[in-house]
Amino acid sequence: MGAVMSFSRVSTAELEMAMRHKDIAEEFLAGYEPSADDPSGYLDKAWGGLNYLLEAAGTGVDLFFTPTPLPIGEYNGWTAQEVARTAEILSKTPFSKLAEHYNGVRMVEAQVYPNLWGDTRNDGLGYLREYYTKLVAVFQHAAEHDAGLLQHFG
Repeated sequence: MGAVMSFSRVSTAELEMAMRHKDIAEEFLAGYEPSADDPSGYLDKAWGGLNYLLEAAGTGVDLFFTPTPLPIGEYNGWTAQEVARTAEILSKTPFSKLAEHYNGVRMVEAQVYPNLWGDTRNDGLGYLREYYTKLVAVFQHAAEHDAGLLQHFG
């Protein structure tokens, strides 16, 4: 197993409620079901490599320090404004720009999670491409709906 990251669209009102108090957040998350029409925001363990490439490409997108921690454990919130800004950047950043910064040896040296980058039996770049597509889609979809995102990390 290991740490995975995922994103789910929520309305601004739902996000604000979840951000206010621990008991409200717990109650909301206990009953939360993402819309079946939304694209998958599941990034598996690719989040570490994606964050590394986004930083190396100078995009200004940071999957860790942008969101606001919710008052319970493994959840963070991205406001509609943060989602819109990030969606715009991701939409203008083709994966080929990120791929220019992919270097398995450097990523292993930098201890980029999940430490599969130096293993030639794995297609690390293909793995990141697949999940970058999902990341872009979930941010664009949320931005189109003027919505926030719940980020689960754990």
